[in-house]
Amino acid sequence: MNLSSFALYITSLLWLNLTDAKIGYFWHITDLHYDPFHNSPEFHRGCRHNRGSSDHSHRNGRHRDHTCDSSWPLIQSAASFMHERHPETLEFVLWTGDILSSSMEHLSDEIKLEAVRNVTYVLSTTFSSQFVFPALGHNDPPPSRKLVEMWRQWLPTEALQTFEIGGYYTIEQSHSKLRIIVLNSVLWAGGAARTDGPNVGRAQWEWLNQVLSTARKKSEMVYIVAHAGPGVEDRHNAGSSSASGGGELSPSANARLLHIIRSFSDVIAGQFYGHRHSDTFRLIYNEGHPVSWALLAPSLTPRGAGSVTNPGLRLYKFEINTGKVLDYTQYYLDVTNPKGEIHWSIEYNLTQYYGLREINAASLHALAEKIRSHHDRSVFNKYLTALRVRHSTDTSDCDASCAHVHYCAVTRADYSEFRSCVRNPASALASRAAQNTTAIILYAILIFMSS
Repeated sequence: MNLSSFALYITSLLWLNLTDAKIGYFWHITDLHYDPFHNSPEFHRGCRHNRGSSDHSHRNGRHRDHTCDSSWPLIQSAASFMHERHPETLEFVLWTGDILSSSMEHLSDEIKLEAVRNVTYVLSTTFSSQFVFPALGHNDPPPSRKLVEMWRQWLPTEALQTFEIGGYYTIEQSHSKLRIIVLNSVLWAGGAARTDGPNVGRAQWEWLNQVLSTARKKSEMVYIVAHAGPGVEDRHNAGSSSASGGGELSPSANARLLHIIRSFSDVIAGQFYGHRHSDTFRLIYNEGHPVSWALLAPSLTPRGAGSVTNPGLRLYKFEINTGKVLDYTQYYLDVTNPKGEIHWSIEYNLTQYYGLREINAASLHALAEKIRSHHDRSVFNKYLTALRVRHSTDTSDCDASCAHVHYCAVTRADYSEFRSCVRNPASALASRAAQNTTAIILYAILIFMSS
């Protein structure tokens, strides 16, 4: 076969793959932090509109600042918008935890469950023809029979069995080779996690290894979904908490999860997390090469947790059979709208915004390298604007050292590696130089073959 014939053959294969691909969509909504007592001064803890300032009126639950968690009108507006905008080929919805506001911590379990039930009802009526896959956050009620009954409409019996025990489950798609694994990251949290003991956390590790091994044997591709994923916090804009190199997961859990992701990177088609209240991504490397990626969606609540963002909703586009993520559209709500209107808008499309040909570990690695560029801040400025969900487009408050911390957070999911990266920027740059060459060449070949 001569060169021209081989090129024609490759083009035909690519064309066939593209024409056979079935395109679908899924929503990702996270960190609602619903506050049922949004306008009740006797119950609320620290929301500015209860301090008597007429400049921050929140009549009818409409936000004018970022000191309050989600009101019921805000949740309803998000549900209405998702109902209006989602395409006919919407496959499912990822709902990744922290359903309730931290201001409800002092209230009874019955009140908390009733609030979760109300949100569940809204989502079930919004997505009457789709399954919603919930993950538990650290502000949510622990697994229970009552939660099982509440979410039975979405989860099969096998999933409900493991969910009731530990809050984790897996979903096998009947019409494709895509499997969804929903983890309970609360079991691996570094703080005082509410569990039935360490055995539950250990059981989740064993179960995860078993499910991934089975997926590999069955030639399935996997989405890993949880409230919090591996890596450090960066929502404090390179502050002391970020530079200390800590995340939601305990150091041992973070390291173990990274080891599993590396070991099964060939079957993991994507990772989807919330918790950070910011729009960012994470890369996992194996011997210096990018092998897996995670996309973190911003929160629905406008209340900042160290940094301040606008509410966000995300709609993914993907290949149904393989799980390959093709793009996503990020929507946002400007809560400081002077008219007090609730109006959702498109913030950006991932591939267009960053000029990506495709979404994979290699392309996101190349994007991370552009983010840390000292010669051109344009990509980093875009990243920082997206990180804050357009709460501010002024990026002058983040200097070169701040930008470097963000780069380390994206590329160093291991806590100790992150700390080393932050302490020694020159070493971090040099250590990647030799490893970049092979990855860039391979990526160039892939681009050439697909062009």
